[in-house]
Amino acid sequence: MCGIAGIYAPHGSPALEPSALAAMGEAIRHRGPDAGDIWRDVEAGIGLVHRRLAIIDLSPAGVQPMHSPCGRYVVSYNGEIYNYLELRRELEEAGLAPEWRGHSDTEVLLAGIRAWGLAETLKRTAGMFAIALWDRERRVLSLARDRFGEKPLHVGLFGGEIAFASEIKALRTHPAWTGEIDRQAIALCLRHGYIPAPRTAFTQAVKIAPGTIVEIDADALTPESWRVTPWWDTLEEARIARRNRFSGSDQEAVDQLDELLRGSVARQMISDVPLGAFLSGGIDSSTIAAMMQSLSAAPVETFSLGFHDKATNEAEFARAVANHLGTRHNEIFLSGEEARDLVDEMPDVYDEPFTDQSQLPTYMVARFARTRVTVSLSGDAADELFAGYGRYHSIDRQWQGTMSARIGRAARRAYVSAQLAGIVAPAERLGLSRIGRKSPAGLRLRLEEKLAGLTARSAVAAYERKFTLMDTAHRLVPGSTRETHPLADTVAQETGWSVLEQASLLDLVHYLPDDILVKVDRAAMAHALETRVPFLDPAVVRFALSLPDRVRLMGGQRKGVVKQVLDRYVPASLWDRPKRGFGIPCADWLKGPLRPLAEDMFSSAQIARLGLLDEELVRLFWDDFLAGDRRRANMVWAMFVVQLTLSRHTR
Repeated sequence: MCGIAGIYAPHGSPALEPSALAAMGEAIRHRGPDAGDIWRDVEAGIGLVHRRLAIIDLSPAGVQPMHSPCGRYVVSYNGEIYNYLELRRELEEAGLAPEWRGHSDTEVLLAGIRAWGLAETLKRTAGMFAIALWDRERRVLSLARDRFGEKPLHVGLFGGEIAFASEIKALRTHPAWTGEIDRQAIALCLRHGYIPAPRTAFTQAVKIAPGTIVEIDADALTPESWRVTPWWDTLEEARIARRNRFSGSDQEAVDQLDELLRGSVARQMISDVPLGAFLSGGIDSSTIAAMMQSLSAAPVETFSLGFHDKATNEAEFARAVANHLGTRHNEIFLSGEEARDLVDEMPDVYDEPFTDQSQLPTYMVARFARTRVTVSLSGDAADELFAGYGRYHSIDRQWQGTMSARIGRAARRAYVSAQLAGIVAPAERLGLSRIGRKSPAGLRLRLEEKLAGLTARSAVAAYERKFTLMDTAHRLVPGSTRETHPLADTVAQETGWSVLEQASLLDLVHYLPDDILVKVDRAAMAHALETRVPFLDPAVVRFALSLPDRVRLMGGQRKGVVKQVLDRYVPASLWDRPKRGFGIPCADWLKGPLRPLAEDMFSSAQIARLGLLDEELVRLFWDDFLAGDRRRANMVWAMFVVQLTLSRHTR
């Protein structure tokens, strides 16, 4: 795993100077501290940057940017292709292999591109990656991301040139960077807690969507003119899988998942550097750690984070699982004070507002793991694939119990409009209990929040609204509008899909790449730690998508089929307990040691300087929270993160 960056300026640019390219690389040095290099073709207007974290083939033969033997292609690539040995053999057997210079997956990637083309090569891979490929013959820059967005890739838009990078901080080194904020993106952040692709917090930067290839040439320098090719479509894969549903017995399902996941873990354990696993003692991480240990002749390094607060501490559970498996377990205990002190570092880690509170413990356990290993496997994505979130199982029941499920769209809208008009006049303000006591406008919007679910067009649309920080969060950002994920309506039209299947698929393409995988990538790569996600192997994903609800909920339990697999390795007495999550007491911190900083972020001067949030509503939120309304804690935290992050990254 590494960091990549570069410039494409076909009409020339000072940003192509070696010093400018080196500055981009230095901005992401933490992603690849082992080496850094640049390559440029000034006449063509292209410059590629690479920061190396050596994982496979530690020799100079693995250095990037790397040229194909034929000289046509140059690549700067971040990630891992886990099945590269299989692809290497396939190339050799077909007589398509070059004379190998080393044993890196980058060499195999380039050989595959020469033999099969970029899209067909990516379809053959099992891996995670962000790729920048320059075709010297066609003079085309191709930017590509893996299926689910495990590896990030951002593009900076600077008129007659573009920049690209693993992280936004490298784009900020460009002399034309202004830091202008995208108001709609901030409204989305306050709605979801993160900014969904393709938006970023800044008008000059976008994210490449997972599973796509973007081609850019001298005549296509704006997003509207890019040639975008999806090489993987999760929705279409789900359609195919559900037309060919798994029809075997429960035992056959458990056997098949065990085999597929073990294969994924085995491939992801290939490394020329020390490797371990995160272990919370929960179902997902315990499954991965158990399989790793069963495949290893030596004790596997496992890592857990404990808190001195018993309500959030899971260290004892992780320790029990580790003892049973025989791993070499490492644990660290951290106080709230230590975690709280890291809050001020997060804007530099994430570059844009990102409010998931578990970013702090994730950052800390990654830092701890890096003291012993360079690669760590995790149990992420099991909840989205195997229906692990409790919210999936409440939405169907709640939807069927609402008027929205029983009356037409026009009738729903008429009903809600009548209710609102009959109580207060129309207003464009946000509803809170405190505002409601003081203004009719506030009362109207408070009611708007309560009635929002009644206007939902489907169960999955109601799900998308319900499990946000606040459905009417756009009211906090004047000039923004309410924006929902377009896939919600598309998924709702799929016939034969259960509400659980619809909701979990929405999370797989929305919440997983833009929240969970962002959190883990930035937190780990801040310490040059590579993370790998065995549950996202394409064979595992396709199998999960084919499973009917009765299998995913085997035994009437969330992630039932995964639990049955884990039970083969670890007795249920060590892991069968309610899901806790990986959170922090943000409400207590905001009222205690973080209060002076929060007061500063919510001050008239700071709000006016950034010019983003509605000051009156911010103050009312804050005052309500301080008065004891803990329901507003998550939104207050989100506003705090927005102000703190953007105050750091705007000029």
